[in-house]
Amino acid sequence: MTEHFYLPTNERQALGKVLGEVPETVENLARCMTIGIRAQTFEPRVTTGDRPQPLPFAADADEVAEDLRQELMRWVKWLCEIRRIAHPRFDILPMARFLNQYILILATTPGSETAYTTISAEVKAAQRASGRSIRAQPKWDENKLDAARALRLPTGDIAQLGREMGVQGLTRKRINNLKTLGHVNPVETVIIGRIELFVFGEVLDAHNDVERRVTESA
Repeated sequence: MTEHFYLPTNERQALGKVLGEVPETVENLARCMTIGIRAQTFEPRVTTGDRPQPLPFAADADEVAEDLRQELMRWVKWLCEIRRIAHPRFDILPMARFLNQYILILATTPGSETAYTTISAEVKAAQRASGRSIRAQPKWDENKLDAARALRLPTGDIAQLGREMGVQGLTRKRINNLKTLGHVNPVETVIIGRIELFVFGEVLDAHNDVERRVTESA
């Protein structure tokens, strides 16, 4: 017996694509929550024509993320109840992965007709709020070192700031290795996506200290 799809093929494929964009969207939303602090310190700007303009950031990023979480949770709970499937943790990333994994089951479940429309609307709203096409490119000012050292940032932003300072080898992989080896620890976890934040100065010191010890032992 041929399965009946309540979610047509084009919407099924589009939903899979949208769900696949959720991790990047979540990371950008988390960045929006820290970029306000960073903007006050470094005054990042983007060029829009004749003169640079202040870099915008979403003050409502946390609200948009919660709307996305609630929408994903609504579909996850509904599908799990009807199909008797164990539900994932009710965080954005696990739920997005779950819906992508079970997208065929979702599509063949009566009542899924609006799944693409409602989920994609929330993901797109989150993408607009996160300004995913905008990236801060602040010019490094040595006089602001103390303020920079106190910043709490995700690994990607620490790596970017390190590049702006001319620090060699301070990549996301390097920071994760420093964490694994116990040289640095996250000081906060952003609820959205459970993204870890590190104190920039602590990471910089650990990076330089490990480099120095390796050089001395060579």
